[in-house]
Amino acid sequence: MPKGIEAFKCSNCDAPLAVSPDDAVITCNFCGNTVTVEGQKVSKHFVLTPTIGSGEVQDKVRKWVGRGGKARVTEAQLRFVPYWVESMNAATRFQGYKRHEDTEYYTDSSGRRQSKTVVTYAPIDGRFNEDRSLNVLGRRGAMFYSFDEMDKALKVTKRDIKTFKYSTITRIEKRPVFLNSELSDEDAFEIARTKVSQEHRSRAESGATKIWDCKTNIRKLGAYLLHVPHWMVRYQFGSETYRVGIDGHTKRVLKGEVPVSTAFRGGMFILSIIGLAIGSIGAQVLAMYLPGLEAIAFVLIIIGLIIACIGTQQSFKISSEKRE
Repeated sequence: MPKGIEAFKCSNCDAPLAVSPDDAVITCNFCGNTVTVEGQKVSKHFVLTPTIGSGEVQDKVRKWVGRGGKARVTEAQLRFVPYWVESMNAATRFQGYKRHEDTEYYTDSSGRRQSKTVVTYAPIDGRFNEDRSLNVLGRRGAMFYSFDEMDKALKVTKRDIKTFKYSTITRIEKRPVFLNSELSDEDAFEIARTKVSQEHRSRAESGATKIWDCKTNIRKLGAYLLHVPHWMVRYQFGSETYRVGIDGHTKRVLKGEVPVSTAFRGGMFILSIIGLAIGSIGAQVLAMYLPGLEAIAFVLIIIGLIIACIGTQQSFKISSEKRE
């Protein structure tokens, strides 16, 4: 381990730190102290404050699942997911050409009116200049249930971002879990810079036939670390366990698994039998009473098999997914 982290203990409260070899920024789960692996404190640290505690989460899950409130929550963990918010100015200059086709009419030597296609190439010289702010997930390739929905919500929703205060968080949940960032500020900026450069080139290419020169200059304007609250809930219904992801700030169910009823599975099983009947009996009837329609009989067999496969698959399904 780097010398900045001594004996895997927090430099602020001396509590043990949960650290992996890939971590670049570490947050203490006991006091919220956040430092780089070199031991430097992260000064620009913000949070989307959680607004829903474990008790309310359990009530919400039971109501959301329905089924007579028989869902039994077995695990509810508030996790704070790290993002780097990178701000930059991006200036792009590009050159290329656009191909144009025009139709010209003329009269040939016989006096007949003819047409021909004339191809011209118009030079293109343009530029983009904009200020951008990108959210970069601080976990390398990390995926967890309902992450995609949380990521989308963070991009399109104006949220209440506040300066990070551990005491404010623990008023809602006394035992939060902070995921360490596996990206440093520099790593996140490189990812954001590459993404913006690619977007600018795509914009330039969208209005041209060919771009032969495209240069993007990126100037960093600032960055801060943002922890986003996410509830990971597991509940039991009957003998099966299901998952639900809840936005800890808006209280919205991002995505969750719900039990599939016995009636639904029974209906799907009946559907599969109907499909087999269509494919076998229907084809035989056509062959016996309407000879010469082998092509239609073949189509019926295919349709029946498709219906039977879908019905059989769905009859074994124990869960489906839905959003709030």
